[in-house]
Amino acid sequence: MFRNLISKSSLIAKGTTISKQLLFKRPYRIISSVKSSIKDDPKNSSNPSDEKISDFKDIEGIEKLMLNKEKPVASYIIQSQKKLRSIYKPSYWIDDLIYKKKPPIRPNKPPINRKLNLRTMSDSYVEEFLPFKSDPDLLEEYVNPDGGIRMGKIFENLDLLAAIIAYKHCGNGKEDVSDMTIVTASVDRLDLIKPLSICDIRLNGHISYAGYSSMEVLIKMEALQDGVFQKLKTNPETKVQGETLMIARFIMVARDPYTNRSIQINPLQLENDYQKKLFQIAEEQKVKKNASAAAALTILPPTEEEKLLIHNCYLEYSKYDKKEKPDHIIRMDETVMESVTFMQPQNRNIYGFVFGGYLMKLAFELAVANASVFMRSRPKFTALDEISFRKPVPIGSILCMSSQIVYAPGSPHKSFQVSVTADVLDIERGKRDTTNVFHFTFICDNPAMEVRRVVPKTYDELMKYVEGRRRREVGLKLRGLYNEASKGN
Repeated sequence: MFRNLISKSSLIAKGTTISKQLLFKRPYRIISSVKSSIKDDPKNSSNPSDEKISDFKDIEGIEKLMLNKEKPVASYIIQSQKKLRSIYKPSYWIDDLIYKKKPPIRPNKPPINRKLNLRTMSDSYVEEFLPFKSDPDLLEEYVNPDGGIRMGKIFENLDLLAAIIAYKHCGNGKEDVSDMTIVTASVDRLDLIKPLSICDIRLNGHISYAGYSSMEVLIKMEALQDGVFQKLKTNPETKVQGETLMIARFIMVARDPYTNRSIQINPLQLENDYQKKLFQIAEEQKVKKNASAAAALTILPPTEEEKLLIHNCYLEYSKYDKKEKPDHIIRMDETVMESVTFMQPQNRNIYGFVFGGYLMKLAFELAVANASVFMRSRPKFTALDEISFRKPVPIGSILCMSSQIVYAPGSPHKSFQVSVTADVLDIERGKRDTTNVFHFTFICDNPAMEVRRVVPKTYDELMKYVEGRRRREVGLKLRGLYNEASKGN
């Protein structure tokens, strides 16, 4: 689920800076492939360096394992039409309404017979530059009221980049990749490791796992040193040393455009021990994800420890049920905030549904608003937990988003969980159909400020509280923050 817009972002290939005007000249197609020049990176050697990576399961381990190019020659150039609507040929919304150009689903049609090619991780490597510090016009499109960067717009770039990487892996070496449909199935995890400031940014990523029809895309966001981007415009051979700000993992799936069934993708060749570790991590996360789903609160009851937690929450709520509660306590039902948005065709992807990155942006900005009211101050975003795109959101539909602070243990802890549920409103039947559920983690970075404690009342709220607690603990493990937990993080 992605769209055709990277507003004024720069892709560098063969020494050329691709401007916004050039990006919008033609329909989407790969116009040039450049072999990734990453041979100087020890992670691309069959003999890894002697550096010991203690835990491959934490974020720092993943960051060390990812491919890195010191010479940022982009893997390929992407050009897109200003109103890109279909990967098959240019399309406009008004034409879609009149001529109904969307190909019909034909379940009985024989599957497409594709020739598979063995691909490496470096074959799918792609990078994108967002020079916020070097380009005031670009910064103006991303800046928030506090003078920082709108993280929601970064989510849009990440979703698009993940799709580009997935298409590059699945390509058959030709320009035409319209024999399959690739969509975002989920965002397994996104962690902001260091604060995002106004600087020149490089987004880079590649495939880290490939199954039958699904693939994991790893994306890293880095802050470039001052002056590096300016040097790149004149000398693309300039070595880049970036500071890692964010790590994101997207799960993409390929489908037959005519039958909507799974379609086999190119297998992945692992060239060294680093890549084998990345592949292994992805496999382990897939197993854990399935185990977590099997143990979900909608299937199994809470654990004995969680039952005790639920009872304590009940006792605490009962204490303040009929008398005024202290200022550091807030009831969960008092933390609800909602938004309603009409889905416009300008925010559709190439398949005619709402672009997944746009949904992520809407959910994030609602979560930030709710977290700000809850904290009575601006929150600091730290992580986005698993998002599953259950159903596509149609253009013309009414999207209702509801956010709630589902877990906040209170002082001395500084972090809390915000859940956002996205429902499509069926105006004819008067019903709501849930399409996405988002989970965000925020933190208060003001040591003098006390974060209020959320107290649930109903069984539904108690389940949300327990689920939020589970997600927080998983996040702490992934971020390697258990040692910081006792300090209030």
